[in-house]
Amino acid sequence: MSTKPRFILFCSPLLLAALITSSVPVYAVNDAMMDLLKIMYDKGSLTAQEYEVLVNAARADEEKFADSATSIKREITEEIVIADKAPEWTDKIQLKGDIRTRYQGQWEDGVIDRHRGRVRYRLGIIAKPIEDWEVGTGLASGSSDLRSTNQSFDETFSSKGINLDYAYAQYAFNDTIKAIAGKLLYKSYLHKTTDLMWDGDINPEGFSLNYTGANDLGTTFVNGGIWVLEENGGSEDDPFMAYGQLGHKFSLGGLSGTVSGTYYDFSEINALGDIATDGTNTDYRFDAVSLSGELGMQDVIGEGSKFGIFADWVRNTDTATAQDTGFAVGFIVAKGLWEFSYIYADLEENAWPDILPDSDRFDGLTGVHGHEFILNYQVWKNVTLGLDYYIMENTADLGQNLLQMDVNVKF
Repeated sequence: MSTKPRFILFCSPLLLAALITSSVPVYAVNDAMMDLLKIMYDKGSLTAQEYEVLVNAARADEEKFADSATSIKREITEEIVIADKAPEWTDKIQLKGDIRTRYQGQWEDGVIDRHRGRVRYRLGIIAKPIEDWEVGTGLASGSSDLRSTNQSFDETFSSKGINLDYAYAQYAFNDTIKAIAGKLLYKSYLHKTTDLMWDGDINPEGFSLNYTGANDLGTTFVNGGIWVLEENGGSEDDPFMAYGQLGHKFSLGGLSGTVSGTYYDFSEINALGDIATDGTNTDYRFDAVSLSGELGMQDVIGEGSKFGIFADWVRNTDTATAQDTGFAVGFIVAKGLWEFSYIYADLEENAWPDILPDSDRFDGLTGVHGHEFILNYQVWKNVTLGLDYYIMENTADLGQNLLQMDVNVKF
């Protein structure tokens, strides 16, 4: 016979039942509780009927707790996913930019050698607020110089300027026609293969259209637009330029290429003083025609390699002078993390406005010719080391050599 008081023997099943059936889910029955019930049954504290009732009740509560825990876990997971999900507006906006640090050395006949440390910073925000629309805004270091976003290390740690680099709105009418207006990025609206005529930092101001259509021979494109050069508040004659371009992209086996022809019409320029110049143009008439072409091949010097040749040509059809032509030819080869290119350029005095060509090719002037060697090495995915070396001469047979060593980080 059991030595336990009858009160304890009578109350213990009730206490255990209350504990199991009324506890909060976090105290749901586990294996230890089931073991305890078994011990009490073996010692006679519980009848077979009482033991069975309590075990079934404990199992029912355990299943209820499991369902509750699963539901709670699901709710918490959903809340975490919702909290972790970026706001909807971030899907419509893209940030991009880069920072470049540079050593630049310059050696010119009759001029003191010059050595500079320079930095360039650019930040762009590209948004697509609604279907078919794109809005872009960019900030960049530099000054009012249209051909440079560099800032030299100078003036004893002084702060450097940030300017509006571009600001545009673009609308796609359909899959083949789009338009852009503002201070615009023109890459999709003007094909060119070198910086013979257009420095890479220039962002024109005005309006452009692009048509692109696929056909059996590849893709044909047509570009055109009106870009403002000056605004004269005291005159109705505001200088501007209009252009039209026809081009074609093709791919044939391992070859791919692009060719284009462009006509430029400069209007309301009646003297050199009507637009900004750098002093090498001797005529103010600049209507011109240009041709551009590039041809690329794969695996020429090994698997994964790329090789391409390219050329630009321009002729001023309106000047009264004989110095009316310019051209650039070159090649590019890339393999693995390395890329090398070479350009030979020759731009006569009045072939093109002297405020638009590459500013590093003998200060961006016309009436110059010479060589450019470019070597890039990709250290990491978005980090590139670059070397750019110019050997140039002008019409007075004065030479200028320019060396640029860069570290460029994109984000």
